[in-house]
Amino acid sequence: VQPMPQEQQTLTDASTVFQNGQTIMKFTKIMKEPGEVEILFGDNDFLWAHGSAPALTYHASRSAFVLNLSSGAAQELTAPNKGLWLAHGVMLFLAWGVFVPFAVQASLLRKLLPEGGIWLQIHRGLNTISLALFIAGFAISVATTKKEEQPHFSNPHRRMGLAMFIMAILQVIGGIVRPHNPLEGEKKKPVRVGWEVGHRVLGVSLLACGFWQMYEGILLYGVKYSTDESDEEAITIAYWVWISVMIAVMVLGGAFFKLRK
Repeated sequence: VQPMPQEQQTLTDASTVFQNGQTIMKFTKIMKEPGEVEILFGDNDFLWAHGSAPALTYHASRSAFVLNLSSGAAQELTAPNKGLWLAHGVMLFLAWGVFVPFAVQASLLRKLLPEGGIWLQIHRGLNTISLALFIAGFAISVATTKKEEQPHFSNPHRRMGLAMFIMAILQVIGGIVRPHNPLEGEKKKPVRVGWEVGHRVLGVSLLACGFWQMYEGILLYGVKYSTDESDEEAITIAYWVWISVMIAVMVLGGAFFKLRK
């Protein structure tokens, strides 16, 4: 939050009163000023926002509305394409918050699964589902951004999504053309060792980026559609609890079977 410099401040008769659990703000605003959007006697687009404390901090609750200064009629404005962005978020959560962690766990905890390469089939199947969801969610994002006439890849979330898309395609191609695992008793060739290291590093990087992306997506959705502050907080807590469980299973389970060797 950046306060306007005092020399640019033109509001007069400003006051703030805390009364019966409410914050009442009053001020007088000049309707036509140089460099400002003119306030009309007809319909005007306004924004409202409030925080959760009297300090000058981030305003998590916000929305837009139309106010007619002649009639006093007001109408709340809702940002478009809510269903599309919700579908985008759900698909990407299923991809990176559910199926990819389960795929990683199938590999790390393969000793708990029946022998015969069952873990690899599960690993492939879950990653295939997650890739399909990722492509669909990515396509929705690109199409909806174009529909809203917004620039593509214009913020960190969008640029990270593009980078992850490229990395995920490379990871899949690497999995398809991977060097063969040596037979029992044979030593792994350097190319196989290098592939395994690269596959794991890229996989961990994608997973970490995915966790960050999903959290950023929750925040961006809340800002765009003015979700209730308490609802956003509850979803964020539930999200990090789930992700923490996924990470704990991967880290602790993987370490356990690694140390048992």
